[in-house]
Amino acid sequence: MVLKKLEKLRKLIDVASGRKKADLVIKKADIVNVITEEIYTNDIAIADGRIAGIGSYSGIKEIDARNFYAVPGLIDAHTHVEMSMLTLSEFARLIVPKGTTAIVADPHEIANVLGIEGIKFMIQEAKTLPLRYYCMAPSCVPSSNLETSGAKITEKEIEELLSLNEVLGLAEVMSFPDVIAGREEVLRKIIVAEKRDGHAPLVTGKELNAYISVRIETDHESISYEEALEKLRLGMKIMVREGSAAKNLKDLIEIVKTGNRNVMLVTDGDRNLDDLIDEGYLDYVFRRAVEEGVDPIKTLQMCTINPASHYGLDCGIIAPSKFADIVLLENLEKFRVKEVLFNGMRVKQIFENKKRFRYPERAKKSVKANRIKPEDIKIEGNGGRKVRIIGIVEGEIVTEEIVTEVGDRIVDPEKDVLKIVVVERYRSSGRIGKGLVKGFGIKEGALASSISHDSHNLIAVGSDDESICQAVNRVIELQGGIVVVSSKGNTELQLEVAGLMTEKPAERALAKLKEIHKILREIGCKLDSPIISLSFLALPVIPKLKITDYGLIDVDKGKVVDIFID
Repeated sequence: MVLKKLEKLRKLIDVASGRKKADLVIKKADIVNVITEEIYTNDIAIADGRIAGIGSYSGIKEIDARNFYAVPGLIDAHTHVEMSMLTLSEFARLIVPKGTTAIVADPHEIANVLGIEGIKFMIQEAKTLPLRYYCMAPSCVPSSNLETSGAKITEKEIEELLSLNEVLGLAEVMSFPDVIAGREEVLRKIIVAEKRDGHAPLVTGKELNAYISVRIETDHESISYEEALEKLRLGMKIMVREGSAAKNLKDLIEIVKTGNRNVMLVTDGDRNLDDLIDEGYLDYVFRRAVEEGVDPIKTLQMCTINPASHYGLDCGIIAPSKFADIVLLENLEKFRVKEVLFNGMRVKQIFENKKRFRYPERAKKSVKANRIKPEDIKIEGNGGRKVRIIGIVEGEIVTEEIVTEVGDRIVDPEKDVLKIVVVERYRSSGRIGKGLVKGFGIKEGALASSISHDSHNLIAVGSDDESICQAVNRVIELQGGIVVVSSKGNTELQLEVAGLMTEKPAERALAKLKEIHKILREIGCKLDSPIISLSFLALPVIPKLKITDYGLIDVDKGKVVDIFID
């Protein structure tokens, strides 16, 4: 091993010094330097997948890059691949040719289903791809003791994950109240990791000081200039999120325009599949920042050298010793890609020649719930005259608590009051949480899914018990997926990997999703993103009223509450 490393170092030195020809030379490119903020014309010499030198070089192979900008491959510093509903292979096929060559993921979605084994599956898959997949060890699996997850990650599992080269630190510490309260369980997780990402929405003042005091270094939840500025002043690095649903760039544009080296641009995994295909990924976020008036080179810093420096990655800059992950652009401001190189190789050729990664069967057998019947989801109460209803807030993952008088019918589609259920999927316990929800607008039928943050039990909403049972039972048969039941029949997308992702090509998955959304509109659904909205109704750490397999959850009180009120 040592001899092999010595040979590679000698070759790199020989190429850099001009004594030996490079494997590849990118000739006469307009190099964008993210350190000095200059653009200058030069050659880039590459040997064994790394940059050997910048200057005048000759190579065994050469690329004429005259009139093209050479920039480092983009790095998304915070994302959740599983939210794309695609396996990492399909996800990479979409994002790498558009210029993103590295990501730092929080794989807490698959971890909630399959534990650390699921994370290892994704790391194994990444080794077959022209994409640098780094990840952080999930800190909140499960997110709450008021839900059933497929696994639990303690400091012991975090230590095991941190022993892997691909795992950089502790992922977003979402349980900020526990940190501020100094609770031992979360502090034990923090202690074992040297690098720690944060998640502190609207935390301010002394509570923010307390949160940062345990050396939590980043935050991607700021929604106002004042919030981000306070965190910057206290030493945090700000990740500005611009996705399909959560769009914070415009509100934080003055923070971004400073070009502060403590600012990064991220997606947070929030890119709908159609947007991912049509508009792009981190390249889209780059273009949005430039459209808002941010200098292109400063924008590039926030997508390359800033995350690379923070996480200690060997990329993010075109310089000797760094990985040869280079994007050639026809236009810098519009980030119009001509060619992408990964380890000094053309990614088009890598994708053409790669073997398809297949997840093992145990990753596709994660739904262990029993079939349900209408009597299983009957709402029985204490005879109270009023009921609690989950009120959806369009475009937000927070909800309202609606209290109203009981009419002739508890579930009334004409008044947009629907039944919602969460079925425990991991232990065949038969536990089902039941509630009411307002905001979907569905007049008939049901929608069921195996995506329900963060524990991903089965969740369904519908106008009648028969339709709900039919939709849930079909998701069980599929071993994960999204199913709409209507008078026209079933419309479905199978998500066979952990009930979260499909191995199908992205274009086929998108066609199925479009069909699902079309049927939902036809049966009265008025939400722009009904599947995403439904998935977050099971997250018991975001106010106000949510639902898990344990029942209706009052998040502020941190307990299960009855549907009926005396």
